[in-house]
Amino acid sequence: MSRDYFEDLPPELIAQLSPLLSPGPLSALVLTCRRLHEILQPELEAALTPKLGRELLLDKAAGKYHTVAKLLSPPHLINPNGYGPESKRMDIAALLLEAGADTKATMDLSEDLQPLHLAAFNKDLEMMKLLLLHGAPIDATFGDAGKESALHYACTFGHLEMARLLLDHGADLESRGALGTALGFAVHRGDQDMVVFLLENGANAEVTVPLFGWLLDGRPPDPRDANLLYIAMELRHPPDRYLQLSRKKDGLELPEKWIGLPLPESKKKLMAVLLAYGASKDTALHTIVQHLTALAQEAQYTEDEYIAVVTGMLNEAENAILDRQDIQRYPLVSQK
Repeated sequence: MSRDYFEDLPPELIAQLSPLLSPGPLSALVLTCRRLHEILQPELEAALTPKLGRELLLDKAAGKYHTVAKLLSPPHLINPNGYGPESKRMDIAALLLEAGADTKATMDLSEDLQPLHLAAFNKDLEMMKLLLLHGAPIDATFGDAGKESALHYACTFGHLEMARLLLDHGADLESRGALGTALGFAVHRGDQDMVVFLLENGANAEVTVPLFGWLLDGRPPDPRDANLLYIAMELRHPPDRYLQLSRKKDGLELPEKWIGLPLPESKKKLMAVLLAYGASKDTALHTIVQHLTALAQEAQYTEDEYIAVVTGMLNEAENAILDRQDIQRYPLVSQK
């Protein structure tokens, strides 16, 4: 219908539309033209109970700034608590937060997903700054299996500025998720820049982290966890299908046959950095010796050959170690 058509309708007839519509469609109709707004807006506001107002607020928070502003202002004063600042728009999120929206409100009750997690997932640095300014709990975790924090997400995505922001606000470097600490997430990803950044900020290089996190396809055989140096070596796991699942999840290709030497530059540098910051070669070797038969079989080597190869890998990385003060100038190869 055109605007001219509405201009010709008597107000009594237009008013009859109000009882036929729920607040959502009625609100949309009110915005159609000035004449409908003048006649139906009082009807809408009369029908706008706090419950219906909250429903409208949740519906419009995705992109209707003026509607959100009106619902939050007198005479409505709809309370945004219980819904959280879910909008991806900074201006609407700021409106909700200024009105008292709870930064701890969960988006998904089954996983305790909070606004800060959502900002991290969206790689939205400015939204994260806004949420932290309003007291978003920085170390809150979510997820039925992994219990991951915003810092874990930043490391998963290789977002250095986000990780820096979170650490500047006191994020716990050693909180654990599906892949262990934040450093565990970065090493699993092979993100050398993030690894150096976390180590420079005090991350513990000699922690034990899960090899696979959690898998939908059952549980892998031992070893199921190891130190970060072992993770960085990327040894084939028995049976190899578990490594295939893990690498496929990260979008990485698996070579047809595992060959330990010579080390690719990126792997050598990652291992060298970990060694420089205290990752234990002996701990990695201990894990390998514990599971030597299965690991050697998967790599298609005899046990003696396998030990010779992995020892050579560790020695080659150890020979590449630079002094701590030179780490920041280390020519890392980013893998973003």
